Amino acid sequence: MPMKFSIGELEHLTGMNRTTLRYYDAEGLIDPERMENGYRNYSREDLASLVQLKQLQSFGLELSDLPSAQRDVTCREVHQSLVAQEQAIGEEIEDLYQKLARLRLHMDAYGQCLNSPSEIREGRMVGAYRLYIRPRGKNHPRTAEIFQRWMEAVPETYTMIRIPGEAMLLPPGAVCDADTGIGLLSSAFRRLNEKLEEPVEYTPPSKCIGGMIELRQLEQIPRSALDPFIAYIDRNGVIPLGDFHGWVVYAPVNREKEPFRVFLRLGIH
Repeated sequence: MPMKFSIGELEHLTGMNRTTLRYYDAEGLIDPERMENGYRNYSREDLASLVQLKQLQSFGLELSDLPSAQRDVTCREVHQSLVAQEQAIGEEIEDLYQKLARLRLHMDAYGQCLNSPSEIREGRMVGAYRLYIRPRGKNHPRTAEIFQRWMEAVPETYTMIRIPGEAMLLPPGAVCDADTGIGLLSSAFRRLNEKLEEPVEYTPPSKCIGGMIELRQLEQIPRSALDPFIAYIDRNGVIPLGDFHGWVVYAPVNREKEPFRVFLRLGIH
């Protein structure tokens, strides 16, 4: 004789309440036997369907993706739904990996903020797209448009400054003007379907030296802030390339109490 379960037994076995079981019955996902007294008897097949239903739903499938008496969903269609979910979950995982990588980068940078002065190290500068803010420039309306679009891509967007390489030739005690802007990594730039055109600039990957510096303001940079880089260049005989690019790691609210921390990089041969 086939094994039958009451709704109470099915609740105990599956952990699903009666409201849910009756809803699945109404949706045609299970097919209990209706008794003359109004009760329902549930079969092993109903139990198997509920266990499989719970498993498939854990992957994010909707009820409309599953076979029922009202929906003629085939095995092939369930497979296609699973393939689609695999892609979606894979993208979520990739996003989490990217977030984890950015978090670790910030952990390292904030750790370096605690060391003053920072050690100058050789490394690699990744390719990045940059946009400098010039309120009176001819491209200002276009710049503002791109700025807003990139800000919508947060957290990939970051604050940066550019110090001309010629600043190293200034006499001690001098100051130089710096450009302020934002940057975007290549992966985020591609995701936004952006095109490289003015006023956007691109800095290709390169070997570099880098270290954390402290600044009281971002517009005018004292040449003394570059002294550790100049000393490293002289000591190691490396050849500097182009301008300094700085990632603003820490922006203080109380600027009298604490300085900006900027991770500065300079391309080298």
